[in-house]
Amino acid sequence: MNEKIEEGEIYLRGEFELIGRDKNGKIKFREKHKNLIVNKGKEIAAKLLNGVVTNFFDYIQIGTGTTSPAATDTALAAYYSEGAASLSYEADYKAKFAHTFTFTEAVTIRESGVFDGPHSAGPNMLARQTFSGKAMASGESLEVVWTITVG
Repeated sequence: MNEKIEEGEIYLRGEFELIGRDKNGKIKFREKHKNLIVNKGKEIAAKLLNGVVTNFFDYIQIGTGTTSPAATDTALAAYYSEGAASLSYEADYKAKFAHTFTFTEAVTIRESGVFDGPHSAGPNMLARQTFSGKAMASGESLEVVWTITVG
């Protein structure tokens, strides 16, 4: 984000952390990435402010897609799985969304996003990002923690 933020302006900025663990719970990798707040996410966030919509963002999806994120995205490129997020507020205007996925087969995960409902309901997306493939084996887990800062 290279735009200059003027005093009094509000923005959404985010990042997410991936924590991969092996079958014994030992950390295989841990990394942080910036994310992209998509246009639909900005629209829904604005509508949440005045109650025009009431479905808040409470799901994390992961996928296998490699298509770079774009502001116009409304879904992951290749959905794989989802989970209801644990929601919390962290000081200094940060909303946190977290879910741990446990795998029953080998798969390489390459993208994640935050949504306002389950995949089957055609939810609205807040944010999305891709990353280098994370090869996960059966019995391993991937914790995904999104942090959205309102500034």
